Amino acid sequence: MNRPETDFELQNSSVVQARLAEALRWSARLLVAVAAVLVFWLLGGCGRDSSAGPAADRADAKARSEPLNFIHDWVPEPEHGGYYAAQQRGIWDAEGVKVNVLIGGPNSEIEKRVALDPYGLGIVRGDAVFVAVDRGLPIVAVNSYFQHDPQGVMVRADSPVRSFADLEDRDLAMQIGGTWLQFLQKKYGLKKIRVRPITGNVANFVKDPDWIMQAYPTSEPYYALREGVASRVLQISESGFDPYRVIIANRQLVEKHPELVAKFSRGAYLGWQSYFRDPEPIHAHIRSISPTMDAGGMRFSYVKMRELRLVEGDAARGESMGAVDLRRWEELGRILLDLGVVRTPVPVASVVTDAFTPAALKLDPTLPAPFWTNAPVERGGTP
Repeated sequence: MNRPETDFELQNSSVVQARLAEALRWSARLLVAVAAVLVFWLLGGCGRDSSAGPAADRADAKARSEPLNFIHDWVPEPEHGGYYAAQQRGIWDAEGVKVNVLIGGPNSEIEKRVALDPYGLGIVRGDAVFVAVDRGLPIVAVNSYFQHDPQGVMVRADSPVRSFADLEDRDLAMQIGGTWLQFLQKKYGLKKIRVRPITGNVANFVKDPDWIMQAYPTSEPYYALREGVASRVLQISESGFDPYRVIIANRQLVEKHPELVAKFSRGAYLGWQSYFRDPEPIHAHIRSISPTMDAGGMRFSYVKMRELRLVEGDAARGESMGAVDLRRWEELGRILLDLGVVRTPVPVASVVTDAFTPAALKLDPTLPAPFWTNAPVERGGTP
């Protein structure tokens, strides 16, 4: 359920692979730590008197000072700019919370990692939260990262495919198992769509005029255009399957230390405002830890995020940065149940909370004017 492998020429980067390996080593250390905590609890911690006085107070204070472990859904990129701004500009520090920003990547199983980590948070799509909770994982969505998930289907600019119904009897390169495809198949009666494995770059799209692939409008169209191929992206959110992209937290963290989640959320919102106001230093940092990122591509991502209002949504529909509409979550739950993606009705209250929105935190969600409003693309350009 994580972000698919569709960014241009990233997964073959030795730097990225090294960082993914580091993330896996962190997961192993986390499992050992969790096991140690469980052993302590079973051998004696479960019998501790709740009125233990100063010792209990010290333990609680120590817990509140523990760093949070926040894993994003792909390699570092502008779509994570607000979080790197919060980290690099000391915004989380000023809020009084320590945050370790961890790199996700393909097959990161973010829901499971967050469920195992008492101080864990991570980025997933809204439908993944329903599925995880349905399967018993103790996680909950604490705020919206993007008001609308940007997943889409990319076709050539002159393609006869003008709507999702036109995908019938065509090949589609995508990550196998995407819930959004199940929705499209049922809504548009797609019986003959042929799923092809995604390659991780736009090479096939550039070579084959009939190639259709899943894509983020903030990324793949740039790399196709750099090779001289103009494209269009059909946004899945416009089909009626419209999940948020969200930050999830370990339920224990939310229940025992809501003040930490509040500080994290406030810092994240302020980080997005800071990043959108002045993105260039943050792009420089992102490139320092993910050198294969293309400077032009990062600017393109920034501009598209602003054009599509991914973070702030549509004010005419009552959307704003971090806003949570529980009615949208209820509708998503009904869709997933109808598709058979979840086995039983999942109460929205067990999936998401609106306790950490900007409104709940008394924070103005207004974003600054765009730093860039255009993104020149040089054909055959280099990073």
